Amino acid sequence: MYKKPQFRFFLVLAAILAVFLAFNPVTAEAAPKGGFEGGRNFIASKSYIVKSLFGVQHEFSNGFTADLTSGEVWTLEKIFKIGVSPVPLYKVNNVSVSDAVDASSAVSEVVDILADKENPKDPAKVVKIRTLQPENTVPWGIKKIYNDSGIKATSGGKGVGVAVLDTGANIKHPDLIGRIKDCKDFTRGPVPRATCEDKNGHGTHVAGIIAADGGGDGQGVWGVAGEADLFIYKVCRNDGTCWADDVAAAVDQAVYANNINIINLGLGGNYESPILKGSLDEAALKNILVVAAAGNDGLDKGTIDWPAAYKTVVAVGAIADDGLVPDWSSRGINNGNYIIEDREIEFGAPGVNVESVWLDGGYRYLSGTSMAAPHVSGLAAKLWNGVATSTRALMQKNAKDIWSIGDDIATGLGLPQVPKMVIQ
Repeated sequence: MYKKPQFRFFLVLAAILAVFLAFNPVTAEAAPKGGFEGGRNFIASKSYIVKSLFGVQHEFSNGFTADLTSGEVWTLEKIFKIGVSPVPLYKVNNVSVSDAVDASSAVSEVVDILADKENPKDPAKVVKIRTLQPENTVPWGIKKIYNDSGIKATSGGKGVGVAVLDTGANIKHPDLIGRIKDCKDFTRGPVPRATCEDKNGHGTHVAGIIAADGGGDGQGVWGVAGEADLFIYKVCRNDGTCWADDVAAAVDQAVYANNINIINLGLGGNYESPILKGSLDEAALKNILVVAAAGNDGLDKGTIDWPAAYKTVVAVGAIADDGLVPDWSSRGINNGNYIIEDREIEFGAPGVNVESVWLDGGYRYLSGTSMAAPHVSGLAAKLWNGVATSTRALMQKNAKDIWSIGDDIATGLGLPQVPKMVIQ
């Protein structure tokens, strides 16, 4: 996609390689390794010539990624003697989609009224008249996190930045527009684009769980931390699949941004990514808390997805309103003595029939560990004390057993909640 040979030498060399490959055909089975999908690969080279010939999706400290054919993989490995390794393809972790009652997920027509005519483009100066109402302004999951069944609105997270790495978001949704601080797309090349349009819905839904603010009139949906700042980084395509290098590039951006404190990942898969692990390790060193969906792979031990499985990442499983764990929520491998290590579930959070904002301006219910993780990210934003490790420890301290007493493979330390001494 981004192959731009600029000199005759490169063109001649490419022609020679093409002729060589024509007389030395490579079967499609030559490229895939370890069950990876697709044709995205990491090339262990910093050579300008190689990058010019094969194109660059993202550059990293020890090489770059590109979309390669099986023949190109063979050429790099056999002719140029350059190491090539496949990049994992992840997917967003929701398991079902069901419309909210009373057609609340239908396309809404939102009318803008400019409260300040001198600043008509300032989102903070725009009042929205909504044509659709959510079934619950404060969904059940938010009430669980606050441990308050009568809560009418949420607060907290002011000045705290949460990066949502997902399918993008509807940044003009009435309940999100006041929370958006940045919008970037990492799926289309080495330079992120200033757009994050969501044609899937997943990212919009996740963003709402974290920080929806009721929409100015207070009649919309509230997220856990209604005053947090949202940085929407589109790393997943419209079909919900996400290349690990796109995710890693967005994590690197979050580290570089300096005003992001928390990263939410509602995606995962069965394979590790050295590129992404390096970026996540760097995020941890830079005092950024990373929260990820544990996955929807079911009952067996050790079914937790990567990157949630990394010890630097807070892995979140799903629970239902009654406290039960759905069969599809992934499990960790811990043995009841909680020590942070790879492939452990840390918390269980609301993830079944969760209502939040939708891409069309309305509302919708989704289920999945992707819905559970943002409850924890939102809580982290509300409780943020300036240090990622101590904020994480505070959530651990205030986790309530919900599945079994003590640490368990499905919900870890339990449901983290707002401490009673924290003012709403």
